[in-house]
Amino acid sequence: MWTNSKAWIAPLGLVGSIFLGALLRLAWVSDMEYKADEAWTFQHTQPEEGVSSFSWLGMDSSVGPRNPGMSLWVFQVLSKLTFAHDPTSLARAVQILAIAAIGVLVWFSYRCVPSGEREPWLWAAAILSVNPLAVLFERKIWPPSVLPIFVSFMLIAWWKRERFWGAFAWGLIGAWIGQIHMGAFFFAGGFAAWALLFDRKQVAWRGWRAGSFLGALSLVPWLAYMANEVGSRPGTPFGWQHAAECKFLIRWVTEPLGLGLDYSLDNDFGDFLRSPIVDGRPTYLVGILHGLVIAIGACILVRAGLRLWQTRRAGAQTAVPNSKRSPTAFTLNAAFLGFGILLTLSCLPIHRHYMVIAYPFEILWLARLALCSGIPSVKALRLGRSLLATLCVAQFLITASFLVYVHIHQAIDGDYGVPYGAQKNSPVAALQN
Repeated sequence: MWTNSKAWIAPLGLVGSIFLGALLRLAWVSDMEYKADEAWTFQHTQPEEGVSSFSWLGMDSSVGPRNPGMSLWVFQVLSKLTFAHDPTSLARAVQILAIAAIGVLVWFSYRCVPSGEREPWLWAAAILSVNPLAVLFERKIWPPSVLPIFVSFMLIAWWKRERFWGAFAWGLIGAWIGQIHMGAFFFAGGFAAWALLFDRKQVAWRGWRAGSFLGALSLVPWLAYMANEVGSRPGTPFGWQHAAECKFLIRWVTEPLGLGLDYSLDNDFGDFLRSPIVDGRPTYLVGILHGLVIAIGACILVRAGLRLWQTRRAGAQTAVPNSKRSPTAFTLNAAFLGFGILLTLSCLPIHRHYMVIAYPFEILWLARLALCSGIPSVKALRLGRSLLATLCVAQFLITASFLVYVHIHQAIDGDYGVPYGAQKNSPVAALQN
């Protein structure tokens, strides 16, 4: 754990990162993305708009069929609880929910994770707070944006899966998250498959089955809808080329470093790398920061590769997926291998926002590599902490620069589009978006 003569630095840094992460999520709420999906969701939370207040189906998914109704219900409930009567109010509620999810993760780290494995979880919370992709997705009205809080509670339940009520809650939430976003079915399935294969005797399966059954009851109308949809659509999103693209693996490695804003900025990404502009001249500070996080990532991966090589040469036994050895490693395997393999073998296109479901495991994986988990080396630990601290600062600067860039330009030539505030002030801009 974070124990040294300056032990106060670690908790102060964690609190500071979470505080900055909260500011990043809450800043300039009117600059939020507001395209067709966000507008559809908001309109269906407002009965006065003349739209039915209840539906068994949500909006169209990225792979074609409509989402289950829970993808809409969660926003309707959130709107009622927060009295959100405009898009910015509803987006604010989503942002606060995302901040709460980080708080739940920290609580989980202190209350559930063994002390010897706690530090990577806390680093994951700190970096997650300021990660550009996390902030990007947790600032808008979109089903993936509300998943972190549900995944956080599922993680707590999974940790107590040997007890009936822990397994029950795990099954219940696992059934729900797939109804919020269909990609999460693979996440829930990956965890169940991993436990079934490698931890069967330690799981209260009766509780899991009861929770899964109860959670799936609201899915029945959607299953009937899907039965009618099969074969009725002219095209199919499935394709072997999607499995060969290895997008899950690539994003698992790059997103914890804060790489991926080109997805949102597209044609404006090059201009973003040249920012900030001082006296009319580009400083390229954002580009330098991107180079820095790439260098940090390369250093972490090279160090991990060398350790693996040395371990193999020494003839040490490789770790097996046993939850008793390391519950953290076992859970990471369920996320990386269980979820990753199922999603990849589905042969569906793996869109960028699917990785939100892997909260917070991508960053946890990187933190464990950086801290040389399982290697009793003070020198290696100090270097790992320095790398993670530098990564945290660099990602905060990139995220802040991104928000400033959007605030200044107001019309992004990419997926981000025209922010809500600019659309509200200009009907023409809204039509262009």
